[in-house]
Amino acid sequence: MRIPWLSRASTRLPVYQRLDTEVQAEPQTTSSSCLSTRRTQRAPLYVLLTVAIGSAFVILFSFSAHIPHPYRRGPPIFPPLPPHLLDKQRLLSAALPVLVASGAELPSTRWAPVSISTCQPGMHPYLAPCLAQRREGAIYGEELVYPDFRLRQPFFSRTRVENDTLEWWKLVDGIRERGSRCSDKEWVCYRGQNGQNLVLANATYRGSPPADSWSDAACMSDGVSTAKLETTSANSSNNNFETQSQYDEAFPVDTLLVATSPDSWSFQHFLDRVTHIIAQGSHLALGQRIDAVAGRTPGSAVSEMWEMLGFPSPQVHYNSPRVAAKALVFSCRAPLVHPWLSLRSLETFGLDPTSVPLEKRKKVVYFSRSHGNVANGGRRVLNENQMLDQIRELLAERGQGEELVLFHDLGFHSQADLMRWFHQNVRGVLGPHGGGLYNHRWAGKDTLVLELMPKTFTSLMFWEEASLLSQVYATMVLPQAGYNDMLADIPAMLDILRERLGRPDVRGPSIEEMYRWHAPELELPH
Repeated sequence: MRIPWLSRASTRLPVYQRLDTEVQAEPQTTSSSCLSTRRTQRAPLYVLLTVAIGSAFVILFSFSAHIPHPYRRGPPIFPPLPPHLLDKQRLLSAALPVLVASGAELPSTRWAPVSISTCQPGMHPYLAPCLAQRREGAIYGEELVYPDFRLRQPFFSRTRVENDTLEWWKLVDGIRERGSRCSDKEWVCYRGQNGQNLVLANATYRGSPPADSWSDAACMSDGVSTAKLETTSANSSNNNFETQSQYDEAFPVDTLLVATSPDSWSFQHFLDRVTHIIAQGSHLALGQRIDAVAGRTPGSAVSEMWEMLGFPSPQVHYNSPRVAAKALVFSCRAPLVHPWLSLRSLETFGLDPTSVPLEKRKKVVYFSRSHGNVANGGRRVLNENQMLDQIRELLAERGQGEELVLFHDLGFHSQADLMRWFHQNVRGVLGPHGGGLYNHRWAGKDTLVLELMPKTFTSLMFWEEASLLSQVYATMVLPQAGYNDMLADIPAMLDILRERLGRPDVRGPSIEEMYRWHAPELELPH
């Protein structure tokens, strides 16, 4: 049986497909010489088919290269920066490595983030160096990849361990955006934290990010943006002005740091937010003067801390509707909880958590919410006097020279004096949840932090910070009595003080590094 389309096929190419133009009748013989000749004549067919297919692929690829595909993104093309900005970029990209190298012996260095300052093909467009390429006026962007870590769960009184453990782990479910329970049940894991720093040239702040606002657009909130920071082209310089004095008049601040986080004026939120903004971004001032824009004017304690961090009063622009700067540092995308930021802040304050041994610190400080200035009502300990009398008796029985001190009875001439006294003398910090407990930060490593919380007003902030600073944290979650008030479980408090005060954490470190792999060759610290 003959297949019709195959039987009608020509044994020679048409003239227009052949390498030669000779036309002749097809040979009728099938002799070996003819077969040999026929194979020779078919060779150009293979060559031409190969060329034709290759050409088709070239044409198809060239055509498809111009078709937009959502999964195919070529490297963006941007106008080159002028030489003076390229030099500035090089200095900025070296700033963090130089900072870390210069403090190799500092406790914070172990936790320093990795800086990515170049946008490579295929990188996500939301990473800081790629964002800087798209953002008008941006001359630099660095994505900070913070190392993962885990924090150990608190101590609980043996008589309350079941109830307090259950209540405390319920709180952990509320911080899933930054931490979650590890497979090892005694730990909370903090993974995948990033930060961003951007530097904008010839920029003007006009009230956004908003100051002292608990909103998604606020500095350190998830939705914070540079969109309303006014800028000119990154290629602009003082050449746009006839004189240097005109340029200085238009942009009077050399370097401006945006620090308009929620309630930036308050003691507690200056410490948990503004200090992180400064720690993450201030190295981009390259050692030169740096100003900051913040919210409402604070009290003396926060003003002193601004100055201790390198921002004397004239360099902080409070409630300013407009501030123009030659360079603006945007470090509002900073983690709320990370050891590098906490330790960097302490080091800038001039405090080393390990410098004063625990055995030389004898003061136990209690923070009352029944005396002194309390910004928010509630969280009073209703049996406070009885509790304090029994704590004094216990300290006397221990015979270690320990003394109970009430914070509201202390008098210091300055915030620096208070911080120094805590650093040199404090062995334990006790009290109900409240802003006063933030002073535990000034005490050293292995300080006992014992926090009382009513079930109606709970938080993990002091556990997180105490653990970051390698302090010993214990807590009790107590039934509500009145308006967010509580009755202390005095025997349980004495139990914790008896076993934990003046001792390092018997379980080991309160914080550990985390990495997905753990082979010995990686030399992970233990």
